[in-house]
Amino acid sequence: MINWGKVWSDFFIFLALTSNVGFIFSHDPYQLVVAIGVNLIATVLKFGAKKILSAELLATALVADLHLIPAAILYFSNVHVDLAIGLAIGAAVANIISIILLFIEMVMEYRKQEDNY
Repeated sequence: MINWGKVWSDFFIFLALTSNVGFIFSHDPYQLVVAIGVNLIATVLKFGAKKILSAELLATALVADLHLIPAAILYFSNVHVDLAIGLAIGAAVANIISIILLFIEMVMEYRKQEDNY
């Protein structure tokens, strides 16, 4: 049976990375707003997660948020656009680590299920 909570959580984690990478390459301000919104949704969904690596997943989400929000301030103030792009790259690294943690957790859960049978 499909766990829809996990589907939505994982969906927003993947969407957070792709929207962030989209901004890095396009430098489009709307893409930055989308990246921030999706990252914040992913963070909220990680608060209720009951996963093995939930603390680590939440930490990566908070790091991404704390990179993207200052990036937006710098980008929209037109003061340090290059620094804003650098912060977005840092957020993308945090998103990549989050996805790596998802894969590790997935393998751990499959092994746990195999041991139960």
